[in-house]
Amino acid sequence: MKNLLFLFATLFTISSCSKDDKTPDCGCDSEIRTTIPESANLIGKISYKKQLDQNDNYYNDKFWIGYTEQNCVNCVHKMIVCNEEFLNQQILNLKSNGQTLNIKFSGHLKEICEKTFDVADVTYENIVLTKIEVQ
Repeated sequence: MKNLLFLFATLFTISSCSKDDKTPDCGCDSEIRTTIPESANLIGKISYKKQLDQNDNYYNDKFWIGYTEQNCVNCVHKMIVCNEEFLNQQILNLKSNGQTLNIKFSGHLKEICEKTFDVADVTYENIVLTKIEVQ
């Protein structure tokens, strides 16, 4: 009986250390893959993506941030904003005016669920913004 209790306690401990099944592997509620700190001083462009082509069903009706690395014009990072409520009115107006704004931003990058294949130097991620300033 003592051995059975020990085995049960051990199995319980091992199973309670496994990954939380409620945390998705991708999307805005998934684990943080990496963080862009404020100190990185990244400047990108933010826009609102609407479906213009009937074949384009890729993360429409979302705010997107595009960032191109300074020393690599082909190194483009495209980030889909998770926390729209964090945006100010000037940025929210992009929904209706179709323009882009230069922004300084920081935040937490997360895995997207719908993968797309682009040229090797283009990445797609979700971002939970921690700071955003119109430049």
